[in-house]
Amino acid sequence: MSDHSENQQRLSVLFAREYQNLVSFVKRYWHGNEQADAEDIVQDVMLNLYTKIDFSRPVENLLAYTYRSLKNRVVDWQRKRKDLVLSTYEDENGGENSLLKNLVDEGNDLETEQENEAKIGNMLNLLDELRPDHQEIIIRTEFEGYTFDELSREWGIPIGTLLSRKHRAVAKLQKLMLEK
Repeated sequence: MSDHSENQQRLSVLFAREYQNLVSFVKRYWHGNEQADAEDIVQDVMLNLYTKIDFSRPVENLLAYTYRSLKNRVVDWQRKRKDLVLSTYEDENGGENSLLKNLVDEGNDLETEQENEAKIGNMLNLLDELRPDHQEIIIRTEFEGYTFDELSREWGIPIGTLLSRKHRAVAKLQKLMLEK
């Protein structure tokens, strides 16, 4: 048996023996809530190591190398998810008033209207707990109807920065709403 296939076999045995430990390790760092994501990350790293590792050069501690690869992949997936979350603000209206759309319930009856007014009133009270720049981005996009493009030109700030600010502001508001 060649060195290359022997090393691949050792790698296969290592992954079979350590699979559950590797999945548990990923779960500790992964902020997602799905078991399948942790397993996907482990399998992705296993496949990459199996197909791309250079067996002509020895790896001193293959298990440590694997754990480091897993942690790096988790970071990559977290960044990818963050990009996806930020991109949800790009709806048909440019994401400017997505918070209100998600906060209020559709309906024309008096009870639904009163509930919506209470939710919006609660949100307005919680706005005071945000930083001034976060307050401003929520007020201008949600209540005054400005687009990110308009605000970018007016304030001289890149659209991506404004999207990030709104994302952080909405996340903080949601956290505050859950706490109260």
